[in-house]
Amino acid sequence: MTQIDLKSTLYSLIDRINDKAILEACIIFLARKAQVEEDFWDTLDEETKAAIEEGIADADAGRDIDFFAYMKDTHGIERKTI
Repeated sequence: MTQIDLKSTLYSLIDRINDKAILEACIIFLARKAQVEEDFWDTLDEETKAAIEEGIADADAGRDIDFFAYMKDTHGIERKTI
């Protein structure tokens, strides 16, 4: 079967399905397959990648600070508790 034949058969089969759950499952399956899976890392510029890698190296070396302590010390913003 050619690609056109396959698509035609698929259209015909889908047209005959009346079960909403099956149609929704088909949409989910096909949408996932149709997505272009691009690695987020590959979309970053080199400067951003270097900054992230530097931050990871700092954290691995123990050079980190609690976010809430940083916000309090630097900006005077305290964590709200609910």
